[in-house]
This record gives sequence, structure tokens and C-alpha cells, in this order.
Amino acid sequence: MRIIAIALALIPSIALADDITPDSFINRFKADALKLTVNSVLVQSQTLYVQGTPMGDPEPLPARLSYTIENNSGIPLSIAVKRTGISIGPCSGVESGTGIELFDDALAIQLQRNKSYRDRVMRFVPDKGRVSGAITLEKWACKPGDVAGMSTVPVTITVMVANENNFLAVPLQTDAPLTVRGN
Repeated sequence: MRIIAIALALIPSIALADDITPDSFINRFKADALKLTVNSVLVQSQTLYVQGTPMGDPEPLPARLSYTIENNSGIPLSIAVKRTGISIGPCSGVESGTGIELFDDALAIQLQRNKSYRDRVMRFVPDKGRVSGAITLEKWACKPGDVAGMSTVPVTITVMVANENNFLAVPLQTDAPLTVRGN
């Protein structure tokens, strides 16, 4: 009986050992597993005019970011974007996103534990597949003065990737050309 009890006690540790094998989910993510390409970054403002005369300070318009993520991991993935894991140079504070669903930090555990929520929020991307999206920052989060003098800006988008019941948060970074309009 003791031998059976010892054998049963070792089963969970054997199952956990699989997570660190060279073929495990986390080990498949090398530097080129996911590729972020930024298609455009636009920061702009407009000046309000009353009867041809400028009135007050320029009003910022929401900054916009258009991007594509390519899956080069060798396996199909599901992807969602972490709302607080996005920055455009010195700017952050996301209002909305399209293409790939945004999730808040509080819902990260829901992504991992609730399959129906995960199926609704995460976007399936096959190996060698691409998915595109757009992000709009909050109106006052990024003004032309915040990026004055910059021709390119570093962009970071943190994604949650999943393959079956395996999850990993992956920050993706690249430099992107910047278009600034207004004051």
C-alpha cells in the first residue's frame, strides 16, 4: 500500500514537469514568435474658430494606432490585447480598440478560467496568420506637444496568448513612424 501511495503522490509532480520541457508552450516563444508591425501612428489636434478667429487652445483629437500581429510561433494561438499594456512613446491611456479585443487586468484570470469568456474575447490566429487592429487613446492622453520633435516613436502592445489551456502575457515592441498634425 505504501508503494501505491508514494506513486500516487508523485503523479502531480510528473505532470508539472511537462511545463519545463523544451517543447512546452513557454519555450516556443522566442524573439520572433509574434511579430508586431505598426501601420500608422497619428497624433493630432484642431483649432476651433469662431467667425474666422482662433478661439482658445487647440483641442486634441484622440491619437490613433493601426497595427498588425503575425503569428510565427509554429502553433495556432488565441490573442487578446491588454488595455494597460499599450504605449505610444510617452503616451498611454486607451479609450477603445478594434480588430483584437482589449481586456482589463481584472479580467486576466477570467480569460484563463472561463472558456466561454475566452472564446468570446480572444481572437484565433493560425500559424503564419495575421490579425490587424486599431487602438484609440483617450482624448487628452496624447497631444502633439507630447511628441514634439519626434519622427518615430517606440510602440508597446502587450498581448495575452493562449494555446488550449496554456497562457502567456507577451509584450511586443517596435519603433514606428509618427504623423503629427496640428499644434
